[in-house]
Amino acid sequence: MKKLVTPFRVGLLVLTAGAFFFAFFMFTRKGGLSDKEATTVWAYFRDASGLSAKSRVQIAGIAVGEISSITLEGTRAKVFLKIRRDVDLREDAVLTKRSESLLGDFLLDLNPGTEQGQPMPDNGQIRRVIDTQGMEAVFQSLSQITADIQQVTAALRDVLGGERGAGSLQRIVENLIRLSESVDNTVRSSGERLNAILANFEGVSEDVRGLTQENEAEVTRIVNNIETITRDVREVLGDVKKIVGNNEGDLKEGVASLKDTLQKLDRTLGNMEEITAKVKNGEGTVGTLLADERLGQKLAETVEDVSDYASRLTGLQTEVGLQSTYLAAQGRSKNSFSLRLIPKPDKYYLLEIIDDPRGMVEVQEVQTNPPGSGQPVTQVQKITKETFKISAQFAKRYYFTTLRFGLIESTGGVGADLHFLQDALALKLDAFNFSAEELRYPRIRAQLRAQAFDHLFVVAGMDDILNAQQRDQSTNRLIAGRDFFFGGGIFFTDDDLKALLPSVPTP
Repeated sequence: MKKLVTPFRVGLLVLTAGAFFFAFFMFTRKGGLSDKEATTVWAYFRDASGLSAKSRVQIAGIAVGEISSITLEGTRAKVFLKIRRDVDLREDAVLTKRSESLLGDFLLDLNPGTEQGQPMPDNGQIRRVIDTQGMEAVFQSLSQITADIQQVTAALRDVLGGERGAGSLQRIVENLIRLSESVDNTVRSSGERLNAILANFEGVSEDVRGLTQENEAEVTRIVNNIETITRDVREVLGDVKKIVGNNEGDLKEGVASLKDTLQKLDRTLGNMEEITAKVKNGEGTVGTLLADERLGQKLAETVEDVSDYASRLTGLQTEVGLQSTYLAAQGRSKNSFSLRLIPKPDKYYLLEIIDDPRGMVEVQEVQTNPPGSGQPVTQVQKITKETFKISAQFAKRYYFTTLRFGLIESTGGVGADLHFLQDALALKLDAFNFSAEELRYPRIRAQLRAQAFDHLFVVAGMDDILNAQQRDQSTNRLIAGRDFFFGGGIFFTDDDLKALLPSVPTP
């Protein structure tokens, strides 16, 4: 009996494994979703490379279906999908082909649609398909960008190379030096005069305040003595008036002039008594200054505030810069001159003058009287003009982030800078042109700035990220839409310009 148990167990194990293998094979051949569990839909793709049967369909990273089969229909690939029935699929659903890894595997991201869309029927078509390009298109774009960079570097070499380029750069540096020296001399001369005036005024106020505090008792005694003297003089004058008024003896003629003099002295002493009484009671400007300690304290605080303002004014640092970038879609360069006023390390004021090849779009109404056949009386024309744009921004830094707001290229806007590697690398984001008619969305610009050497930097990024490209019909100039750019520039502070001046060769 024991000899039959072991073969029986082995046979039972083999049958169980075979049944499991058969069930697994049928499941994998059939797919993870049955017809009862899933809704079958299909969509056209221009490029189905990287997709295959059983490829995953997901929403927010969660698998909700799979590809059942792929067929060729004309020049397009027809991809059949199975989507779980618990997914609320609508006719405005969106399929996006996305790379899962660098090995060429792809998956499908599904946006099931909005509530306004009609429910998707069984075997329905998903019409909105975002078919991403493969790695070959990416490498081709990189190759084009490399060629553009080579052309830009060749152009810079032609402009800055040789004696002519060196002379132009020398003249630019000399002009910047003269500008920096003029600003510095003006600030320093005004600051020294203001400091001298404030120092003298502060010394006088301290002397007056010290005198009133240390000799308060003596001042009181002096005022009391003056009051006593005036009272005695009045009594004497009363006696003299009686003598003069009675015309006694020969005193009438001799005392006539003395009477006038004593009357004047009486009026003078009365005025002096009134003045000293007001000073003692703290009335008037002088009395308030001598008697009110709070006024003296406020005066000292005011002097300190004015002195602090003068110190900030003399410590103001200036920075000038030049930047030039090449716009790939525009095929032209964009140049700017900037001036930064830096009162403190954590804030600054930025002024820029920009030469933008996009220009300014102006809307004009033209009236035709009488109008032509089939034409309206009033017509609207849009004209693109060559003009300089101005930026004026205030910036405040918090840790590794700088926030900016003000005018950006002659329109209101905001911006933010993220600093890395001790400010050697910065990511700059700008948002402006919120109300332009030719733009569907605000103009968003992102650029990466790297400072490899002192006073030199390079930039690269994309302008007007959200909007599609629009060109002027007459000049074919790009007036809106995405555009790649790259370039570089130089900048100098007032101290750098002073140090650079002796080393610049003169003809």
